[in-house]
Amino acid sequence: PSTLFHLLPLKGISKRWVRMQKIKSQKNRPCVFSYLLYDLIIAVDISLDADTAHPRLEVSEDGKSVKDAGMIRKVPMREKRIDSHLFVLAKEGYTSGRFYWEVNVGKRRNWILGVAQESVTRKGTVALSPNNGFWVIGLVDGQEYWAYMDPWTHLAVTGTLQKIGIFLDISTKQLSFYNVHKKTILHAFTIADDSMQEGKLIPIFSTGSASAKTDLEPLSLV
Repeated sequence: PSTLFHLLPLKGISKRWVRMQKIKSQKNRPCVFSYLLYDLIIAVDISLDADTAHPRLEVSEDGKSVKDAGMIRKVPMREKRIDSHLFVLAKEGYTSGRFYWEVNVGKRRNWILGVAQESVTRKGTVALSPNNGFWVIGLVDGQEYWAYMDPWTHLAVTGTLQKIGIFLDISTKQLSFYNVHKKTILHAFTIADDSMQEGKLIPIFSTGSASAKTDLEPLSLV
């Protein structure tokens, strides 16, 4: 991947900004450079954990993309598998450090991205909100972008998002979402102290509501 990130908040992600200079890492992965910290943050290599995927989701063999198969597939019913929402978790989880990754959402009309606590409820219905261990944003029916809070918060987005950058800074308890192409911030969550003590924070991916029309275009990790 050759996409480079140019913007990173200096202090209070939603309030203050600093312009970034173009940098290309030796690993040729998306990266951000913080003038506040004077260091290079290289995108982490994330793989999807097929054993956590809802039975309707099909994870690619390399673990880099997921799509809605449109039907319930026969899969082993493991304890860690999510059965209520069309979600899949990453294999990687984090308790400290700073991590950045990008997701191609393409022309999908529905998707949800973010992080979840390792301890989230995986069986039965659960509302998506920070109080329940989910810090996520999404697109609904190709029309409206939302931050899943209590209540939901509408996101003002110009145009259509095709690639989302996600930056998790556990030291500052911030999770930020970016429009990669326009190099602008979409939303930032502050993660409460007690939530940080509930185990790992794991990247989470969804093709959207199970009631939405099936869209075969995958979500793909960059």
